[in-house]
Amino acid sequence: MSALYILPGDIFGFLALIFITATAIFMLARKRILKYSRNLDLLRRIHVYIAVLGGLFLILHVAYYITWPITSPIILGYVATGVAAVVWLTGMAFLERFKDTLFYHGSLSFAAISLIVIHAMSAGINLPVVIVYVVLALTSSAAILKASRHADNVLKTKLGNTR
Repeated sequence: MSALYILPGDIFGFLALIFITATAIFMLARKRILKYSRNLDLLRRIHVYIAVLGGLFLILHVAYYITWPITSPIILGYVATGVAAVVWLTGMAFLERFKDTLFYHGSLSFAAISLIVIHAMSAGINLPVVIVYVVLALTSSAAILKASRHADNVLKTKLGNTR
């Protein structure tokens, strides 16, 4: 892909993907970061600010391409945007102290990142297939790891309450 052919909408989309991925990585490393900073409120603020930037660039990306004809990759992009909206809602629900929303928030973040990468590749953006496979493998592995940890916690809680 030549730099001359990159449209503003593509730049907005890549920035959205970078910030959305940064929030997911930031939250994966939050325990390690907390060992050094010990300020959970600051970490949450940073996470929210990065997520807001990701959401802003996602909105700009969608607004730039809203008049383009509907194709399968564009529909996939809209699905990814819908998942991103649900991620935002589950994040807000977690801040309001709803139980188990952090699990869904993290799992859906991985799903949104995967969908965004597939959307970008199938829409004709010149992403090397190896990068797409690596991102999909990493996000799938992280989602499976999170789900297994959550299931382990649920089972420990259920077994602990029955005794």
